Amino acid sequence: MKKHDILIEPWRGNPGPRSQRGNEGFRWTVSYEKDGRFYAQGFADSHAEARAAAEAYLKEQGVDLNWQSGPSSSVKILRPRSRPAAGRGSRQA
Repeated sequence: MKKHDILIEPWRGNPGPRSQRGNEGFRWTVSYEKDGRFYAQGFADSHAEARAAAEAYLKEQGVDLNWQSGPSSSVKILRPRSRPAAGRGSRQA
């Protein structure tokens, strides 16, 4: 039975190790069960780095990640809402 969750989400103002303040990055959040329910968060510059950091953290805590062989079919990548383009919807000749 699965005893952990990983959430990766876009994050503005990423305080990741290589990012300047204000750059976009990703925040990872994990929760896991091991003699109680625990949570942790971190930041990374890319989605792949965030996923790797979240998995590494869980492994350090002794959480077994071998419950699934590949990415979940229910994974969703969240993207920040973009601002409408100037003049969107107007017709051009």
